[in-house]
Amino acid sequence: MSLSSAGRKRLTTTLVVVLCLAAGTLVGDRFLPFRGTGAPYQRACSRILSSFDMGFIPQNTLTGRRIITTEFEETGRGDDHWLACTVFADGELQLHARVRVTTADKDTWLEETRRRKLLLGRERPLDIVINRAPEGLEGKDYTALSGDSSAALRLPCKLPGDKNVHLSVTVTAPGASDGDSDEQRLTIAGIASLVASHSVLKAGCLEPAPAPDDSPGFAS
Repeated sequence: MSLSSAGRKRLTTTLVVVLCLAAGTLVGDRFLPFRGTGAPYQRACSRILSSFDMGFIPQNTLTGRRIITTEFEETGRGDDHWLACTVFADGELQLHARVRVTTADKDTWLEETRRRKLLLGRERPLDIVINRAPEGLEGKDYTALSGDSSAALRLPCKLPGDKNVHLSVTVTAPGASDGDSDEQRLTIAGIASLVASHSVLKAGCLEPAPAPDDSPGFAS
């Protein structure tokens, strides 16, 4: 059955509209003037980092917007507390945050952290300003270090039953654009502090509990 002239015209118009919409979507999604705004990062760590500027991880390439995905796992309280947050771009790891409970002393914890490559490159001490801490540990029994595109914290936590443990918090950002700049180091340290503050509550650390500043600085 052949189409009438009017039918052919309607079919041609429909095809043109469909092609224009497809081209517009392609241009808007892939080319420079219409790049994305970083909104996918707002879901990182189950929105724990929703207020954080994740611009230090480039979302775009010269050919267009990258596909951003996030994974988040969190289980348990007390000794069983564990958290992992991962951000991928185009399937490649960009950021990994991890929290676990440890009874290891400072030297053992630090050795293991370095061995697992969770604290990279040149290390610098951080001042994370613990505002509250378990009695007898106020502001003195914590470790906070910045590395290249990484940060590691060891925070005191008293659990029910008068059990003293520590929260081990590490953040590595292999997708960071400039791992050794002061600004970027402090941004990654701020992510570690924010995740730590979340886990202090989720793990069930008794009051008074450590409250790290989410805008840390370098220790003098």
